[in-house]
Amino acid sequence: MSLPDYELPEGRRFLNLPRDTPAARFGPLAGFVEIWRGKWRGDRLPAWSDFDFYDFVGWHGLIYVDQILVRRPLEMRCRLWGSRLVDLLGHDETGQLFSRSPAAGEPGLRAANAQLIDTGGIGIVLGRALSYGRMTEFTVVKLPCAEDGATVDHLIGCSQPNFTLAIDGIR
Repeated sequence: MSLPDYELPEGRRFLNLPRDTPAARFGPLAGFVEIWRGKWRGDRLPAWSDFDFYDFVGWHGLIYVDQILVRRPLEMRCRLWGSRLVDLLGHDETGQLFSRSPAAGEPGLRAANAQLIDTGGIGIVLGRALSYGRMTEFTVVKLPCAEDGATVDHLIGCSQPNFTLAIDGIR
């Protein structure tokens, strides 16, 4: 299944990939995807409550968790924002609504997140984080979680600074 992606003039890109995309395709973020896959229940998505703090050893500072509050129009609350993200972006999103985030005005981000929530696929963000007033280059992998195994109610994301995933042939 091929999903549309969004490309912005600054080279920023949002992609939504099928959830069965091989973990190895995510470069240094493959281990993060494997942790998520290890919590699947058959073909059903894991719940955020299936994860333990110790599952993410080595990733803690680069992880964030968004709880979906409203699907249309999309509203989320950041439940966790890693300390390395604060250092990189100069902003702590913990407890904030998506609509109040500096990233909320970023063209294509809300649509890409909404599609990810609707499809339960894997989200990718490539390029520079321009919305925080810093020119940080990174790749983010966003993974859906669903308490009932099907209806996405949380997104967990992990950033890899100074890395841009090669997307040729990733579909």
